[in-house]
Amino acid sequence: MPKPFKVQFTRALPTDAEIVEHDGKPHVRLREKGRTVLYPLTKGGRKYLRPSARWYFELRTPDGRRRRVKGFRDLRATEQRAAELERRAERGEVGLIDPHARRPLSEHLTDYAAHLEAKGDTAGHVKHTASRLTALFAGCGFTMIAELNAGKVAGRLNALRRGGEPVAVPPGELFAPAAVARLLGIGGASLPSAVRRMSLPPASGNGKARRYPRATVEALAAIRAKRCGPETVNHYVRAAKGFTRWLVRTGRLSANPFQTLTLVNAKADVRRGRRELTPHELRRLFAAARASAVSLRGLSGVDRAALYSLAAGTGFRVNALANLTPADFDFASGTVTLPARFNKSRKVKVQPLPPDVAAAVATYAAGRPAGEPLWGGTWAERAADMIRADLKTAGIPYAVPGPDGPRFADFHALRHSYLTMFGRSGVDLRTAQELAGHSSPVLTARYSHRNLADLTADAAKLTGFAAGTDPAGGGRLL
Repeated sequence: MPKPFKVQFTRALPTDAEIVEHDGKPHVRLREKGRTVLYPLTKGGRKYLRPSARWYFELRTPDGRRRRVKGFRDLRATEQRAAELERRAERGEVGLIDPHARRPLSEHLTDYAAHLEAKGDTAGHVKHTASRLTALFAGCGFTMIAELNAGKVAGRLNALRRGGEPVAVPPGELFAPAAVARLLGIGGASLPSAVRRMSLPPASGNGKARRYPRATVEALAAIRAKRCGPETVNHYVRAAKGFTRWLVRTGRLSANPFQTLTLVNAKADVRRGRRELTPHELRRLFAAARASAVSLRGLSGVDRAALYSLAAGTGFRVNALANLTPADFDFASGTVTLPARFNKSRKVKVQPLPPDVAAAVATYAAGRPAGEPLWGGTWAERAADMIRADLKTAGIPYAVPGPDGPRFADFHALRHSYLTMFGRSGVDLRTAQELAGHSSPVLTARYSHRNLADLTADAAKLTGFAAGTDPAGGGRLL
């Protein structure tokens, strides 16, 4: 085992130094922390040698060189650290070192994605997590897990948050999709959805003749130059720290290199705030969907009306709604049971149904296969696009001005509508937390406080809203 030692540093002699002989050599006598200490003088006698506070030891590397390693103030702890590193060095020389250290980072990311899938995470969450980690590590230049460094990641995330000048759009009035994607540095498959999401002029033509107008390209370049908002940065941080925690748990790393990464304040720069739909807007949305003859994302108008009413009446998220089957409902007791594998908390949840919602869904589910999802198809992948089309038909604005920027009524806004009704209905915070499925009452309180501050309507009287009728007769959602 390497023998620990202390490094000596030269210090100038005090003006009133007391020089004494010790073991036949000159020393300086000093008072430190209430006690007398002796330090040897240098050859010239003008300075003295002072030992370091920490212990050090040397290790021999595989190429034969010796490397000095800083230990601890405690000698015993330093000896243990030296023995551990010596064993690891010897194992590496004979090929016994952990094989994970020699695997490329991409293979670890693949294993991590498989771990998330086996854990029961949704396909969308796994996909987004993997893509964020891949993009982040590529931007930092990491190729092996030994290269993971919190400082580089923090620098990369800060660069993503800084705004910049939009890329210069070349001359011309029409641009091919591939050229636009290269100009913006995005994938070609994400370009059409970005244009729809931003309500920009769409491309004209078909096939190889498909072209985007200059106004659309310039708008996309300006949006791209805004870079990432703080909440997006937080998504990167959560993904990165989750990955390295998994590396430590599986023995691929001895310590978490991203332990010091922290989340940023997302409230200071809200890029995509959500709003609630009022009871009147909900009724208009249900009626517009029910009367629609257009199929969106595999769902007819009747399908969408039933889906929207259940989402607003239970607060369930997209993944939960996409996997509900008729067997999950107990219409006699007015409840729906969400299996643990489809619940964000991974716990079985029994949710009460408003009477009118229970009646509407019972009629809709009648005769359907018990084990098949009520709402199949691909709608869950583009739920925001689907509800946006029905909002437009109903004459309901998709985005409205807010104190921190525009607030949007995407599909998740149905859950927000459900939660804000608690405050108007006088539901206590503990009950609201249970119904919302939140891990902390602090999360639920955000909706209640916002409701009390921003909404001045009377208590929600929503009996009958699933059928699109006037709810003035009384009753509440809960």
